[in-house]
Formats: sequence, structure tokens, C-alpha cells
Amino acid sequence: MMGYKTIRCEHLKQKDQKLDAVCPTNELHGRRHGDLVSDLVDPVCVISNANEILSKRLGKFVDDETRSYFEMIEKSTSKIKILVDELRHEKTLAE
Repeated sequence: MMGYKTIRCEHLKQKDQKLDAVCPTNELHGRRHGDLVSDLVDPVCVISNANEILSKRLGKFVDDETRSYFEMIEKSTSKIKILVDELRHEKTLAE
């Protein structure tokens, strides 16, 4: 890691944890899939834009550890944007 402390996402389950709920039907899954993809776009853009603005405005005033957090957020939002685009493409192919 880049030297920054681990950030805890208390309400999110890790990939390897099994879901307690029963697998939904394909139709229900498809609707949820589309809704989730659409619902993810705005928050990801807000986080990405806010990080970019804060990084540009405050970057020269912060220490290396804080700068590494800006970089971590940038990499994470880029990864999420790629995943959302893949999900959109997957949804389009399924229709």
C-alpha cells in the first residue's frame, strides 16, 4: 500500500462474503441491475469531481499522506467508472 491507513466501509460486504439473501429471478435481477448501474453514475461523478477540485485547490498545501489519499480516491473512482461502463455494456448485450 501507499502508506495510508485502511479505510473501513462498514456497510459494504467484501467480495468473498456470501450474501444471506436468496438469488432473485432473472427478471428481477435485470431490473435491479439496470437500476444499480443508473444509480451509481451520479455518486461516482460527484466523488470524482469533488476529489479533482479538492486535489487541485488544496494539493499544494497538503502533506504526502493526504496527497496519497487523493490519488487513492482517483484510482478508485476510475475503477468504478470502468466497472459501471462494463455493467452498462453487459446490460445492453442482455437486451
